[in-house]
Amino acid sequence: MKWMGQVRRLIEDLAAGRYAEIAADGRAGRLTEAELRTAVEQYGRTLVPLPADGERLVDIHEQTSQPADTVTLDVPLWTREEGRSDLTLSVTAIKQGDTYTVEVDDLHVL
Repeated sequence: MKWMGQVRRLIEDLAAGRYAEIAADGRAGRLTEAELRTAVEQYGRTLVPLPADGERLVDIHEQTSQPADTVTLDVPLWTREEGRSDLTLSVTAIKQGDTYTVEVDDLHVL
C-alpha cells in the first residue's frame, strides 16, 4: 500500500489540529478547514495517529470510473479515550509520478 505513508501523515496532521495546513496543500479535498475542524471537535474525543496494525483495517475500493492508479479508502480512526473509534476518514489516493497524493472525501461516523 504505497499510499499509506501519505494517509498516516494526513491522520497525524488531523490529530495535531493542523487543519489550515491540510486545507492549504489540497489534502482537504472538497472540505474546508472549518469543516474538518468541526467534524473532529463535534466528535468530542482526541484523535491519535494510526497505530501500526491499523493499516490492516483500511477498506480499499478500486475506482474503475477514475484514472488508473486511483483508489478510495475508508480508514478507521483512533482516539485517546476509546482506542478504535467509529469515526472514519474517507480519502482518495491518486498516483502522481512515483508518489501518491491523498484528498479527504469525508470524515464521518460510520
